Amino acid sequence: MQKHLKKHAFTLWLLLGVVLAILFPEPGAKGGILHAELTTKIGVSLIFLLQGLSLPTSELTTGYKPKRLHTFVLSWNYLLFPLVVGLLLLPLALILPEELRLGFWLLAILPTTVSSAVVFSTVSGGNTANAIFATVFSNLLSVLLVPTVAVTYLATETEANISLIPLFTKLFTLIILPLILGQIFRKALPVLSASICKITKPWSNWIIIFIVHCAFAQSVRSGFLDGLSGGSILAVIGSTVFVLLLVSQLVWWSSAWLKPTRAQRISAFYCASQKSLATGLPLTTSILAAAPGTVDAAAVLIPLMCYHPAQLVLAGFISGRFAKEPTENGTQ
Repeated sequence: MQKHLKKHAFTLWLLLGVVLAILFPEPGAKGGILHAELTTKIGVSLIFLLQGLSLPTSELTTGYKPKRLHTFVLSWNYLLFPLVVGLLLLPLALILPEELRLGFWLLAILPTTVSSAVVFSTVSGGNTANAIFATVFSNLLSVLLVPTVAVTYLATETEANISLIPLFTKLFTLIILPLILGQIFRKALPVLSASICKITKPWSNWIIIFIVHCAFAQSVRSGFLDGLSGGSILAVIGSTVFVLLLVSQLVWWSSAWLKPTRAQRISAFYCASQKSLATGLPLTTSILAAAPGTVDAAAVLIPLMCYHPAQLVLAGFISGRFAKEPTENGTQ
């Protein structure tokens, strides 16, 4: 029991953050004592500064080949995944409110995870260098792609007028600049960087929990969550799990077309099928902050919050299966 609690601790704390926001929304809502707007910006920058400190630069220079693997990952991240979700939303449009549909669209165009895709690739016998390069490239590209697609969608559906230049500037300051500074610090002081990474390893998760708590607190105070039906929530959960299972199966089948090694195929599978909460949350909140009052942020985050723990559970199960399979040289 204790082992399972420890394994899923992040998901449980995330749910607790949501529950506390529902019960006590005032501190985390806009204008509350937690100063959510300012502390969220600081937290986002800190997440990417720590990611920059922890990314092994040497692995990035060796993991860019084969290029067809990274084309495959990006195609699933930004083209094929949205296609699958778009087809699913055709019938769901009849029962889901606009905010939840937007949440699915944003989930569909988010980049792959950084840490979990690399970790699961490694423990499953995948190519770690390929996984690191694919995840970093996907996340850097997301800073340009995700806001552009999201703003276009918002402008079409809600007639919101959002200027992209200030949004890109803000995202560069919050995401790219801290990532670069982290890499510079890592290269200049590698020993100190390693020590800092060990101490601050849980910080990113706690910051994510805080951001989610504040988003839901604001939503509760606005009264939006009161209007969500139980049927809508069940439809989101069921649809999210269905999308995860369907995309995972399609990614695995289609990865065979690359004719990769076993290690490359495993890395391609995790990087193409997973979606990042650490990058997705700052991107989503920044985009919605640029169009205040257009949609409810907490409702938009619900599909991503359902997908994230589900993909970790599935990856944990699959990684055990991969680890037991013979490797290409016939050994375990």
